[in-house]
Amino acid sequence: MYAITRKFIKILVCNILFRVKYENLDILEKYDKCIICPNHSRIFDPIFLYPKINNMYSVAKSDAFKNKFLAHFLKYHNVIPINRNYADVNGVKNIINVINKNDKIRLLIFPEGGIFKENYKENKRKVKNGAVYISAITNTPIIPINITPRPAFFSKVTVSFMDPFTVTKEVLNDKKILKEKSKKLIHIIYKD
Repeated sequence: MYAITRKFIKILVCNILFRVKYENLDILEKYDKCIICPNHSRIFDPIFLYPKINNMYSVAKSDAFKNKFLAHFLKYHNVIPINRNYADVNGVKNIINVINKNDKIRLLIFPEGGIFKENYKENKRKVKNGAVYISAITNTPIIPINITPRPAFFSKVTVSFMDPFTVTKEVLNDKKILKEKSKKLIHIIYKD
């Protein structure tokens, strides 16, 4: 079922609705365990990644799990809920446990915390600290990814994988450094 779903998504979304091209995929292939962090400007962004990334888990807002059918579908596809409305300590602990229990896991976290709909060049981009914090706690490298922002249907989409972004444990002791590293990550993702 999983393989059929991947193939269907690849054909429908990545070949028909959009023309998706992947750059530097070999960077990802060097890491069995990593956190993947792309920009997030459309609901399709995870789907662009899904056909090319094995052992992919992802983090999504807990509101998506309110519908029982959707919750079952998301859990089947390794989606982990997190409440974005407050500091969800239990949600973060759950994510850390999932990373620590798996030798082969590529965890998708959008560092913007949600879909960034505004003009991504002219507006100040918001950034959450979760990806950098989890990377430091679990000693897991981050692979930044740039996805063509706000692509129109039937247009070309480029998904670019970038060199790993490493985080040391020092960020856990200083919120200012944690925020600075999170901002640096978002600038790398947007190729600023």
